[in-house]
Amino acid sequence: MGRTPGPGDTLHVVYDAECALCTRAVRQFEAVRGARAELRFVPLQELERRMKAPRGRDPAGLPETLFRLDPAALRAQLHVVQADGAVFAGAEAVVRIMRELPRWRLLSGLYRVPGMKRIADAAYRYVARRRYDWFGRADDGCADGACALHGSGASRPRMQDREDEGAITDEGEMYGRG
Repeated sequence: MGRTPGPGDTLHVVYDAECALCTRAVRQFEAVRGARAELRFVPLQELERRMKAPRGRDPAGLPETLFRLDPAALRAQLHVVQADGAVFAGAEAVVRIMRELPRWRLLSGLYRVPGMKRIADAAYRYVARRRYDWFGRADDGCADGACALHGSGASRPRMQDREDEGAITDEGEMYGRG
């Protein structure tokens, strides 16, 4: 597992910037103040671009461990890389972030309760496989996710929000009053 970072340490969080759910989660993590370690969010798409570029000194100071991760695994789930090179993926990565955030630290302890790791991992995989269908993609006009992450773009409407597919558009229609 690796040691727990202290003040001044950095956790690099690799997330899918094309995923509306992922960018919203990152925005929530960024909004929390008082993290014990610095959380540095790295869009997967940016990392993939850098992986294809000739290797030299990385101007962004990303740890070498990030460049050794499997791109398919990175696309499938969130990853966290600690300063010591330890890697966490999926639900375990979310819990690793939560351990650094004051409001979520206690809740992260539930992951250690017998049976909870298995349930959390299964739930994470289930949602991750369906994230685009359920939550949409980040705004197409912002392929790197920065617009959606920083609030200047909107995610694609979900099916129930679209009027063009016969979806229910107001409460009266839903309950037969429209």
